[in-house]
Amino acid sequence: MTEVRRRALLASALGLLTTLLLALGHREVGYVRDEGIYFAASRQYAAWFADVVEDPKAALSKAGRDRRFRVNHEHPALLKSAAGLSAALLAKPPAPGTEEEDLVDDGGALPVMTEGAAMRLPAQILAGVTVALLFAIASATGGVWAGLLAAGAFGLLPHVAFHAGLHCFDVPVATAILAVVLAYRRAQRSRGWGIGVGVVLGLAIAVKHNALFLGPLLAMHHFGALAWAKWRDGRVVRPSQWIGLPLVSMAVLGPLVAFALWPWLWADPAGRVLEYVEFHRQHAYYNMEFLGQNYNQPPMPVSYPFVMTWATVPTVVLLLVVAGAIVALRADWGRDRTEVGAGSFTVPLPDGWARHDGALFAMMAAFPLVLIALPSTPIFGGTKHWITAYPFFALLAARAWTELWKRVRGPQWWQPAALVVVLLPGAVSTFDGHPVGMSQYAPLAGGARGGAELGLGRGFWGHAIGSQLGAGGEELEGWLEGRTRLYVHDVHELAVLQYRREGRWPAGVDSTPIARAQAGLIFHELHMATWEFQLWEQFGTAVPVEVITLDGVPLVTVYVGATGR
Repeated sequence: MTEVRRRALLASALGLLTTLLLALGHREVGYVRDEGIYFAASRQYAAWFADVVEDPKAALSKAGRDRRFRVNHEHPALLKSAAGLSAALLAKPPAPGTEEEDLVDDGGALPVMTEGAAMRLPAQILAGVTVALLFAIASATGGVWAGLLAAGAFGLLPHVAFHAGLHCFDVPVATAILAVVLAYRRAQRSRGWGIGVGVVLGLAIAVKHNALFLGPLLAMHHFGALAWAKWRDGRVVRPSQWIGLPLVSMAVLGPLVAFALWPWLWADPAGRVLEYVEFHRQHAYYNMEFLGQNYNQPPMPVSYPFVMTWATVPTVVLLLVVAGAIVALRADWGRDRTEVGAGSFTVPLPDGWARHDGALFAMMAAFPLVLIALPSTPIFGGTKHWITAYPFFALLAARAWTELWKRVRGPQWWQPAALVVVLLPGAVSTFDGHPVGMSQYAPLAGGARGGAELGLGRGFWGHAIGSQLGAGGEELEGWLEGRTRLYVHDVHELAVLQYRREGRWPAGVDSTPIARAQAGLIFHELHMATWEFQLWEQFGTAVPVEVITLDGVPLVTVYVGATGR
């Protein structure tokens, strides 16, 4: 077996293992706020594909498209379509009485998992693809141990592992952005990839709007690499190289592919694209706790993404990232005197021309954090909004690792032993924090307890009761002791609906306002303390019947009133 094939098999095994662990482990992770609307949208999107098969003319009409794609039309459709089709193949039928009127709601062709698990599966597969790609790229230049370092430096981050298993877009768009950047690297030296990079960019845009920044960023890198070749290396740069097939492909094919994958846009492309842009320009703000203070409108402190990165990524990994960036940028700085051929429109940076991977990866690692740090950026939901940086963190860390072991002289077992030392803090934090990894913090920050003492957010979205719902919500039902009116606080009504569809919500228990509640859940977020005080007044007690914790830090508190109250 060749070395290339061996690495490919190992990359595939790591990707498969990642997907399997996420699929199994996230059965205990509750449904988060965004997932509720994505579940509803995914059912409608999958129904559209069924409509196309049954009555193509009606389904492809404006009314037919808008009927299905109106739900959550402020986000692109690709991942939700994949989730809906996954459920159409693998989901068990919904519980009786929870079927939706305008859908054929009788489960998938191979009903082997809950609907939510089936809809989460495409995102989990993409997380596995990211791990496989990181291993493949890092091991190609640094060997197997560097590949494992890159894979683990991404996949074993608690906040990455938590978000990677959800039916949300944050890790999938990180996968897509990594794929675009890797395609762009190849496109600088390959006519085929020069066309292909535009297609990959279109797929990325069809996942989430983060990918819209890629065109300007990669164009800036392209121009910088050519300018460096001209003025630093003394190369002749033709006018056609400045235009470059990769840039033309991204500018033309990227939008066309994204448009083709989003049927909501077809009826009124200009108007609906402007509506999409305006929605995100005026995106609703999230309340975020940072160093003991609540922020509900911009600006957030400029330090926010940097402090949160320090607090959620193991320090040893961050040190390797910084070292890797320095090493890679120093390598880019050197003058290239190699005699090579001329570039062209189709091959702007041919073999022998410096590709400046260090600058490329450093730019992609830094940009998401800098963007969130800008005072004008709306307040979004914590670390998930710069997860797109973390694959490039991993590649830079692997670069530092490779350079380090070129200089270390010692027994062969030193390198795997050192790898365990580097990856162990993230691995322990990830498994210790499961299934509430959003509430976990890095060892140097003190873990969950340290994060709470620093006044950092403990979580949001009401996901932290997933493991208590089981097959029929038995544990939650036991806490309620016959009470049927429950204040669910931060659990979204569409998440409750999903639990009901899967038979996981206690029978007869309805969500209700505090004023009518017989029991209540409180998810501990700084800006939501007032609801806990209201429950004390409603029930005449401040003593909970149950507290869900992580390492002693309260995440969810359950209160009940007197019987019959």
